[in-house]
Amino acid sequence: MSKRNQVSYVQPAELALLACFKEQVGYREGPTMGTKRIQPQPPNEDGDHSDKEEQPQVVVVLKKGDLSVEEVMKIKGEIKAAKADEELAIVDGRIMYRKPV
Repeated sequence: MSKRNQVSYVQPAELALLACFKEQVGYREGPTMGTKRIQPQPPNEDGDHSDKEEQPQVVVVLKKGDLSVEEVMKIKGEIKAAKADEELAIVDGRIMYRKPV
């Protein structure tokens, strides 16, 4: 058997001076690689929120042609209705192709 497979790391003992200083300061050891594998990670609060529906930001109408809140909600309703119609067409088992409007 080769000696390359028998290589391991041995953690040296902590010096008395460092141990005394850590005790005086109140230092606590952080997680090590071994404890990170065992502990489940808490969900990240600042992470990806892809499951939440993002609403467009509505600002004061500055130019002609900008959308108001009511217009945005009307367009979103039309989009949802179109998606529902497409889903109903596929439910039959046949895919129906329609000419775009």
